[in-house]
Amino acid sequence: MISVIIPVYNSEDYLEKCLDSVIGQTYQDLEIICVDDGSKDASADILNQYRQKDSRIIICQQSNQGLSGARNTGMAKAMGEWCMFVDSDDELELDCCEKAIACGKDMDLVFFSYIREFPTKSLSKQIFSDQDIKFDGERMHSLFQRLISPMGEDLAHPEKIDSLSTAWGKLYKTDIIKKHHIQFVDTKEIGTEDLLFNVYYFTYIKSAYYLAQCLYHYRKLENASLSSANKPRLIEQWETLFEKIGTWLTPLKDQTLVDALDTRKAICIIGVGLNILFAKDSSRNHYKKIKAFMQKEWYRRAVSRMPLKYFPLHWKTFFACAKYNFPLGVYLLLVTIYKLIYR
Repeated sequence: MISVIIPVYNSEDYLEKCLDSVIGQTYQDLEIICVDDGSKDASADILNQYRQKDSRIIICQQSNQGLSGARNTGMAKAMGEWCMFVDSDDELELDCCEKAIACGKDMDLVFFSYIREFPTKSLSKQIFSDQDIKFDGERMHSLFQRLISPMGEDLAHPEKIDSLSTAWGKLYKTDIIKKHHIQFVDTKEIGTEDLLFNVYYFTYIKSAYYLAQCLYHYRKLENASLSSANKPRLIEQWETLFEKIGTWLTPLKDQTLVDALDTRKAICIIGVGLNILFAKDSSRNHYKKIKAFMQKEWYRRAVSRMPLKYFPLHWKTFFACAKYNFPLGVYLLLVTIYKLIYR
């Protein structure tokens, strides 16, 4: 059985499509755990309507604890051999569970590619190649390193740094999560919860299967206000995230994983810089904040170690500016990226 965990918070616009995609799965041995995280819209009513139609739906209601808290509540209830996280504004292909569990024999993890759903278009995102891949032994170790950050030739696409780190789009072994007491840490503390959860999980697994087919639909809401997308505490949160990952990796005594973390720290200037540009502020202040971030000791140490030879020319230029401490160049290139993507 698969425990499908769906955190729900003010999702009335998309919740029905999400639930339809789950209850309509060709693989029917599911328990569908919907955690209503204090919704103030009609989400609770929609959940109750669907529970009347499908007895596999379990509803947990709680005061708002955020995405991490809702997922942790769902995991505590999970009884399936496998568990899967589905965000309430996303959807599954109807054969997702069937295909994923068919690949799961003797595996500790199954993960698959996905489709980004924009208001006017759909774009597929291949995590690796268009061929299925089995990971074990040294390959599994390389996958763990890739989770933390692209390295070597994979640095040709630094924008894919988080393509593997999502909690959705994966089938996890429930007993591994429960045996090792793996939980999500609150986003308010670390900025993004999925990576750290997967670092914890990957520590304990020996095999994984990559299913190349796109089986998950991830909704990207382009119409959301960019100024509201700004996270004022992101730098502080990511510093905490990196510290937690570093502390976790230290007992493993694996230098390749530590090097990968340094590379992630160096690449984070993309996310940090764009987050600064999201804020309503003057160009002068945007530049000053990016410059101040680039002077941080931990960032200077990480970026100084990053090789540039694997990057294509545009990214090589960008990271050369970061590595050799030329903040004006980083700022101007970030503005270019911002305009190309968001304007």
